[in-house]
Amino acid sequence: MNLPVSAVSDSLTNQMIAAMETIVVVEDETLVLELLVEILEDFGYRVRAFATADEAWQHIVNRPFPLKLLITDLQMPGEIDGVELVNRVHTRNPETPVIVASGFHGAANSLCDKKVHWLGKPFSMDKLKGICEKLAPPPTQS
Repeated sequence: MNLPVSAVSDSLTNQMIAAMETIVVVEDETLVLELLVEILEDFGYRVRAFATADEAWQHIVNRPFPLKLLITDLQMPGEIDGVELVNRVHTRNPETPVIVASGFHGAANSLCDKKVHWLGKPFSMDKLKGICEKLAPPPTQS
């Protein structure tokens, strides 16, 4: 079966758009991570979830497209923490919006000049949704 070139091109374009519209969520507490993914998917987002900043960074450096949004905790096990992850992401692409979802605000000074939005734990679904929609509106459903 031969598809028209425009159909193949449209399919690739849609795949590229979908890849670009990914939110990366980094949270070491499994239940919180699962809940965040479920909530964000219910809002219409494509989500990639990671338990450590190290895993998330490996995913990010291997992506051909910039992130739509990064949501990360600050304190996590591994080689790098949330602060270092935000710094690396912004070194690659300073325009990437970031939500730091944390109950720990000790690193606030080191991130205050970045494009970072704070979401203190615990937070409501409405608060999360509002910040996400402001920074990275969900893709329209077709």
